[in-house]
Amino acid sequence: MGSDSVTDDNDVVKKVLSGDREAYRVLVDKYGSRVVAFCRSRMRSEEDARDAAQDVFLRAYSSLASFRAGESFAAWLFAITGNHVRTRFRIFQSDRRKTEAAGTELATAAPADPAEDVERKFREEGLRRAVSTLPPNLRWPVEFYYFAELSVVETARVLGLGEEAVKTRLFRARKVLRHLLEEKQPKPGSRGNQK
Repeated sequence: MGSDSVTDDNDVVKKVLSGDREAYRVLVDKYGSRVVAFCRSRMRSEEDARDAAQDVFLRAYSSLASFRAGESFAAWLFAITGNHVRTRFRIFQSDRRKTEAAGTELATAAPADPAEDVERKFREEGLRRAVSTLPPNLRWPVEFYYFAELSVVETARVLGLGEEAVKTRLFRARKVLRHLLEEKQPKPGSRGNQK
């Protein structure tokens, strides 16, 4: 995100803190889908992700006075999101199968080509599972950068790391994920060769 975005966000925060509660809707609209996407990466259920995102925005609103003007609102918001998701994920981890089933049931759009839709869902679920197996020092940069769509700079701020450390961890994570995903692909000629 550019410095114009930081300035715009800071202006909105000032309005909210000066009593314009409706101005907060601008921030919710701007970051809502990214917060939901990040929460979904850990919750595995659309309903749980939306609930978590709502909790995040309520917490952010009640903590808005602690936001430091001039800082990145996105980095501040996703620090709150990360902490909240970590807590909720521990709660939901034991209920993983239920949340996966709920996520599948919530898929309402009928695919144009059922085979393509199944294949896409399989790839997405495989990627989600692979990311969840990464150690936290690699998983968190991936989730903030790819799922929350934070920049490297913002990811570094959220995680309290340098930018080069984030880039290195993203590189290492991609390498591990590539290996994990290639390992799970069927080998050419492994099906249909029985005589």
